[in-house]
Amino acid sequence: MYRFLYILRQSFVLLNRMKRAVVIAVIFMSIGFVTIGSSYIFGTNFFKSSLSLKNKVDITVFFKNGTSYSDVEKSVDEIKAINGVSGVNLITNEEAKEMFIKMFPQYNGLLSSLDQNPFPYTAKVQIKDLELGSSIKSLIESFPTVDMVVFSQEVAKKVNNLAKMAWMLFVFVFIVVIAEFIFISQSIISLLVDLRKSELKILHLIGADPVFINLPFIIVVLFIVFISWGISMVIIQKVSIWSESIIKGILPFATYSSPVNITVLGSYLLLFGIAISLLGGIIPLRKVKVQ
Repeated sequence: MYRFLYILRQSFVLLNRMKRAVVIAVIFMSIGFVTIGSSYIFGTNFFKSSLSLKNKVDITVFFKNGTSYSDVEKSVDEIKAINGVSGVNLITNEEAKEMFIKMFPQYNGLLSSLDQNPFPYTAKVQIKDLELGSSIKSLIESFPTVDMVVFSQEVAKKVNNLAKMAWMLFVFVFIVVIAEFIFISQSIISLLVDLRKSELKILHLIGADPVFINLPFIIVVLFIVFISWGISMVIIQKVSIWSESIIKGILPFATYSSPVNITVLGSYLLLFGIAISLLGGIIPLRKVKVQ
């Protein structure tokens, strides 16, 4: 009991002596927690939303005017058999005409006066992998019934790269935050060790065990981690709410998805903070053993 009370008292004394350093450490560690938590939220939500956008990027096939419905159906069956095609949605010329009139009702009279329907049969081709878009387009263009094929490779590449960029940013932030936490814990423990030089020498002389000597330093670091984590979680919850409007602004045509569980994320962040901070304290704590 005496050992426990002594360790708590020493931890409190250390915190009291290092008020400014502790406050600065809490601020920077909170920033680290918020940065990594926010980047994970944005990265995950951005990735999920971009997947929905990727599914909306398809190949549009316009068949030649005058092509019979049976020939169009045969071509659609052949397109479905192409490797990499996940589905084909056929739009008849009458459906295309109705869709056009709904969008531009002012041309209804003009279209009604025509002897023939000017709109061709159209097919929307969904693909499994955007990288296969150009090759599938080339194959469809060779069909004798096809007049024109539209597929924006640039849009496909941009959508494909958006998710990659989001995760690359998260990995970069993750590495930076690890370095930050290690630096903070090393700096704090090193300062505390310098403050207690004389006391540490006495403890070594009387034969105090390493756990008894090191625990006050570890408690101070854990205190900083818990306070920083608590502050950051309040901000991260707000960020999770704001992420929807931000991602919708970047990807207006995507279906927003918010799969991040804040409770689970908070638990992982706390474990991450404790593990990395203790890892950062290994070097200065080893110096204590040789005092």
